[in-house]
Amino acid sequence: MYESLFDKDLVNLHVDASNSTELFELVGQDARDKGFANPGYIDGLERRESKFPTGLIFPNIQLALPHVDPEFVKRPFIYVAKTVKPLSWLQMGDSKPMDTDTFMFLGIKEPSKQVGLLSSIIAAFRDENFVVTFKAASSETEMVNLLVKKFTQIPV
Repeated sequence: MYESLFDKDLVNLHVDASNSTELFELVGQDARDKGFANPGYIDGLERRESKFPTGLIFPNIQLALPHVDPEFVKRPFIYVAKTVKPLSWLQMGDSKPMDTDTFMFLGIKEPSKQVGLLSSIIAAFRDENFVVTFKAASSETEMVNLLVKKFTQIPV
């Protein structure tokens, strides 16, 4: 189940970044320091995001799902980050501009599981009640508890 991907040490609800480069540096270094990402993770994020933008617009939230190739992932994870102010981003699929302050960095080791995980995340963020609770989460523990509860309800 996906709930094993969440860890309160991989939640930062107050990231002070002015752009994607700063965000990738801060999150990437933290993920590396905590043993979840390999060297090259930050560069991998930048390369992949420039080729395949990850922004998604839902009725009640805008979200980005940056991820890398599996070789840059040491242990599977999802890193949740909220920035102090929205950052300019590009939408998945059409590369149209958008702004978001909500990020879920996907650290997946098995590419075959990525499609299922993306589908589960999309389903979760289409749920208006979940989005309201997600936006209101004010601590790392509260966020992880919410995500674990939500992602144990979604069939794999």
